[in-house]
Amino acid sequence: MAETPDPETDTLFEIVRQRYGGRLTNEQLDDLRNIVRGQVDAARALRAVRLTNVDEPFQRFAAFRSDEPLTLPSPQRGEGKP
Repeated sequence: MAETPDPETDTLFEIVRQRYGGRLTNEQLDDLRNIVRGQVDAARALRAVRLTNVDEPFQRFAAFRSDEPLTLPSPQRGEGKP
């Protein structure tokens, strides 16, 4: 199956090929083209998400798990800062 030419991928790959192509084999250049294509696809996916000013960053939730219950320092027991 023939791939459809993608100007963005072709342009970015050409920049890398001109800078580093002399140090790479043809196989490495083919792999690099696939990597550039993947990065362009990922960038397009990110650009497709529309954010507004009310959208906040995603907060990763990590539940606290321990065999012992969480206890805080108690001044009555002489723990913590005086």
